[in-house]
Amino acid sequence: MERTHVATVEDKPTLFGLSMPTVSWFVLYLVVIDTWLTDRSLASRKGIELNPFMDWLYHSWGALAFLISKVALTALCLLWINRRAPKAQARVAALVALAIYVPVAGIHIVGLYR
Repeated sequence: MERTHVATVEDKPTLFGLSMPTVSWFVLYLVVIDTWLTDRSLASRKGIELNPFMDWLYHSWGALAFLISKVALTALCLLWINRRAPKAQARVAALVALAIYVPVAGIHIVGLYR
């Protein structure tokens, strides 16, 4: 009789005690907040897009292309992270994404109340 390995919580890679898919969904949520609030600030001419490519995309192709591109590119990166979650490099990449998007989303949210 062959024994099968049953994955346990300890076997799954985590970051800050959260599963990598949970971290990825949180990063995607932060990116959507960033994208939406960037669109609002650009539309009202009260803000700027710091990424030159995304700035060009927004002004050349419009807000919908900006939104779809930013979310799609992020989703592809997060898929890469999740497929390689057991490797340390994937968890570092997720940590970098959090280090970028937590402050960016925070800055946008604080900017709403100025």
